[in-house]
Amino acid sequence: MKTLRMNQTVYEATEKYPELIHIIAGWGYPQIRNSYLRRLMGSRYTIGEAISQLDLDKSAIIESLKRNGFEIINDPKPKYKN
Repeated sequence: MKTLRMNQTVYEATEKYPELIHIIAGWGYPQIRNSYLRRLMGSRYTIGEAISQLDLDKSAIIESLKRNGFEIINDPKPKYKN
């Protein structure tokens, strides 16, 4: 099973699991297919933040990810250094 942490950036997650690009595009974010935008915007948002920003049903998204073979880890929000 593939482990996906909700506090992982979208860019990190799609680099590790390229199949996520198609899945995330299906959530209504087709721009994720553009490698430049994925690197630029995906580095700024975690998977959890992206779900919130897109105003998606978090439980439906998590179920979708599980159906696609992902184990979801809900870590606390990462702490940023000053």
